[in-house]
This record gives sequence, C-alpha cells and structure tokens, in this order.
Amino acid sequence: MTISAFARDRHVDEKAVRKGIASGRIPPSCLGLSSTGRRQVIADVAGARAAWDANAAKLPQGPTVDGERQSLSEASRQATMERFRKLRIENDLREGRVVDVRAAKREAFESSRIIREILLNLPTRIAAELAAETDPAKVFARLDDEIRQALGDVADRLEAAGE
Repeated sequence: MTISAFARDRHVDEKAVRKGIASGRIPPSCLGLSSTGRRQVIADVAGARAAWDANAAKLPQGPTVDGERQSLSEASRQATMERFRKLRIENDLREGRVVDVRAAKREAFESSRIIREILLNLPTRIAAELAAETDPAKVFARLDDEIRQALGDVADRLEAAGE
C-alpha cells in the first residue's frame, strides 16, 4: 500500500504519515520498497494500522470541549471570541453601560421598601374618613387622590435616593 493510500485509510494527511514513519510511530518492520525499489510503501498494512492506532493514544491531544477534541482553528476561534467578550465587558464597564449587580440589588430593595412603606401608610391615614363616607363616588375620588399622592411621594423619594 502506498503512503498516500495509507493516509486516506487513516483519514489523515500524507504528511502526517511521513512524520509518523520518521518518528517511529510506524515501525520500520512495517515498511518496504515498491516493486521498482524507488519508493517507500507500507508492506505490513495490518501492523502499520495497529501501530498507528496504538500510538494515537500516546500523542498529545488538542483542547477539548465537552469531552470532544477540538481543531486548532476552532480553539483559536473560541480564544479570539473570549478575548473579544472580555474586551467588550471591560469597555462597557469603563463607559458606565454595566452596573454592579450587588448595587443594583441593593437599590431595588431600597426602592421596594420605600414603595411598601408609603402604600402601607395609606389605609391608616384615610380609613376613618372613608368609613364615614356613604357616597361611592366620593370614596372612589378620595382613594384615587390618595393613591396618586402616594405614588407622587414614592417618585419624589426614589429620585432623592438616586441622587
């Protein structure tokens, strides 16, 4: 079998087979000369296949993703994408387009606390007045006014807290 045919059989480049011969991955006992005596060929194909497959486990493996071997170009592409992602995050942080998660959570908690506090005070302030009122339209108007006032107070306090 020719070296190029062996390369096709192993699904590799012919250069890889030649390097395997030079490095001893395919032992000299598996090699021979062509009928003309000028070109090197694989004389013991079964032995060369076994040696090639056995030595494949000893070769250094490329990077893996989820247990799958990765090509050099794929690993390079992923490394470039990670560098791009890191640079984009650093730029966003520097330009103020990214906020600290802890600070955002703290601010959200404070906002919720202010809203809760103001709305829970609403019934205490107007309960007696509404209980004495018999006209549903006046009750609705008073509730509407108080809720709007409470929400205005919430907006003012949140704006003051944000400065």
